[in-house]
Amino acid sequence: MGLQKRKAKVSAFLIDQTEVTQAAYAGFVEEAGYRPPHVSEEWAASDWNWAGTRGPEGKESHPVTLVSFYDAQAYCNWRGKRLPTEAEWQLAALGPSDARRMFPWGTRYRAERLNHGQLEAPHMDASDGYPGTAPVGQYAEGRSPYGLDDMFGNAWEYTADLRIDDWSSARHEGFDASGAMVNVSAPGPGLRVAVRGGSFYFDFEPNPGGEWSAFVPESRRKSAGFRCAADV
Repeated sequence: MGLQKRKAKVSAFLIDQTEVTQAAYAGFVEEAGYRPPHVSEEWAASDWNWAGTRGPEGKESHPVTLVSFYDAQAYCNWRGKRLPTEAEWQLAALGPSDARRMFPWGTRYRAERLNHGQLEAPHMDASDGYPGTAPVGQYAEGRSPYGLDDMFGNAWEYTADLRIDDWSSARHEGFDASGAMVNVSAPGPGLRVAVRGGSFYFDFEPNPGGEWSAFVPESRRKSAGFRCAADV
């Protein structure tokens, strides 16, 4: 977590098995009257922007993208849930720290286990079966230790935390006997929010351990989505 790594412990929580799909988000747009995913950019006109309350045809089971951090928060609130903290997300993706996984399935990169990109422009890579996003749950061998799909690849996932470099200043509920911070978080508002997991636009092979980044919370990217969490 961050550039200065610290031990963290989280209380029991729930987290969705998959990224929020376009079909699920459409229900939110229709029922809540929320703005549909859309950006005023030429590249988004045919393959990414929604027309009314529906996304591009045939992508109902793909993760919703073109959503901001605030859109993701609003959807999770609508469902009675929330975004996961970065510590929760990391545990769900990689398991306990003593397992020392670099990927949800282990320590070795396996390109066939996720929807990934390539280093060379235009960065999208159809060799994994999909040049853009893929339907959620297509890579069963890439599931996390807790059975979650697409924790790496497909779409970057917003967390509830800001991107900070020194976790010694983060909020927490004290320390456990091992010195781990309990329920650590870095809530906003702020300039950048933490996103995890990479995307169809990200090449993991030359970037092991690099599946964390920071986005401006107002930005809406074709590679950014989310999943929801909840307290037990």
